[in-house]
Order: sequence, then C-alpha cells, then structure tokens
Amino acid sequence: MNSTMKKLVTIAPNRVLVVVLFAMIILSFYASYYESIMIPKVIKLITTTLLLTFFFCQKNRIANVFFTIFILFFLGDVFSVFNFGLLALKLSNAFYIGSYLLLVFILFGRLKHVKFEGLVSVYLVLVLTLNTYFLYVLYNIAKESLVDDVSIVLYVLSGIALIGLVFFAFAVYLSRETSQSIIFLIMAFCLAFSDVLGYVCDMYVYYWLFETFERVLHIIGLYLFYIYVFNHHSRLINSEHTNASVLNKSGGDSLAY
Repeated sequence: MNSTMKKLVTIAPNRVLVVVLFAMIILSFYASYYESIMIPKVIKLITTTLLLTFFFCQKNRIANVFFTIFILFFLGDVFSVFNFGLLALKLSNAFYIGSYLLLVFILFGRLKHVKFEGLVSVYLVLVLTLNTYFLYVLYNIAKESLVDDVSIVLYVLSGIALIGLVFFAFAVYLSRETSQSIIFLIMAFCLAFSDVLGYVCDMYVYYWLFETFERVLHIIGLYLFYIYVFNHHSRLINSEHTNASVLNKSGGDSLAY
C-alpha cells in the first residue's frame, strides 16, 4: 500500500507538469499567430525554472552535471529573452553550446559499451555525413548574415556540438535500445531542430510557424531531459534501497546463524 501511494505521489506532479507544458505550447501557437511579444518571452523564461521546481518537489538531490546543464539552458534562455544587443545573443549561444557539450559528456560514459560494427557503423556514418552536410548548407545560407568572427565561431561550435550530440545519442541508442537511450535521442533531435529553426528564422526567412515549432521543440527537449534526469535518479534511489535491503537481510542472516 505504501509503495502504491509513493508511486501516485510521484506520478501526479509529472502529470500536472505535462498539462502545464501542453498549455504553454498552446499559448506559444497563439502568441506566434497573433504576433504577441511578451507571452513567448515569459514561457521561455519560466520553462527551466518550472522543470527544476517540479523536480525538487519530488527529489531532494540532483547530480551536479545535470544541474549545471539546467542552469546553462536557463542562462541561455535569459540572455535570449532579454536581448539587449549583440553581446546578449552571443552569451546566449555560448551558454547553449556549453549545455550541448555537457550533454555530449554524459554520453561518453555510455560509449564504453558501444560496438561499432556491421549495420551500426553504416548507420552512424550515414547520420554523421547527413548532419555534416546539413550544417554546411546552413552555414552557406547564414554566413552572410553573421556580422563578425565571434558569431561565426559560435555558429560553427554550436553546429559541431549538436552534430556530436545527435551522433553519439544515436550510437548509444543503436547499441542499447533502452527507454533512457530513446528519450535522450529524441531530446537530442528536438534540441538540434529547434536550434536550426531558430537560425533559419533569424538569418534566412522568418515565418511564424517556424518560430512556433522552434519554441515547441525547445520546450519538448527540455522536458525530455527532465524525464531522463528524473528516471536516472529514480533508478539510483531504487538501487540504493535494494542494496540496503540486501545488506540488512545479510546482516540478519548472519546474526541468526
């Protein structure tokens, strides 16, 4: 009975979070269609804060690397929302790049068990080739809009980080088709396409639907990262409880003996 109640307590806030994020997505469509300025800014600003709030309402700790990624996303969103010049845009891109690189760093621990052989190698080479070509095409489109060398460097670094993120996430997924690897892969695609749509709207052609999908994919990507972190810590806690139970049982058996 107690375990059932704990599950309900855990599931209920996550369901509330889904409803809240869905409402935010609907508001994003509304704001883009009616050219509202404030609503998208508020939504982007509170998304990461909302996710962290729901997380700490259910868990009392979070790994430093995960917390740092959330903070980097938050800072990227802040400088993106409070756009007070070219410097703010550069800082926003820099924080996003930092978050992407840390996500790649998380995947490095999973790559030890990846075997690059057979069809896996073919798929990975194909994905890497397509992503690299796509980045090259976007660079040729956007390079005339990039005003200085720093912007070009940030654009290239962002593209490389996202290519690495998608590539390694796909590699881990092909080698270990677990729910966590699927969540991480979809998250990587959401963040990558969100970034691409953002560049398209800013530097090539603006269309309200592109901007809306950029925001929606950003929200979904952050939510999937939240789910990934939540599942990770839930499994750690369950593992600790299991180990503690085994130790207690072993201790009891020893005393009985």
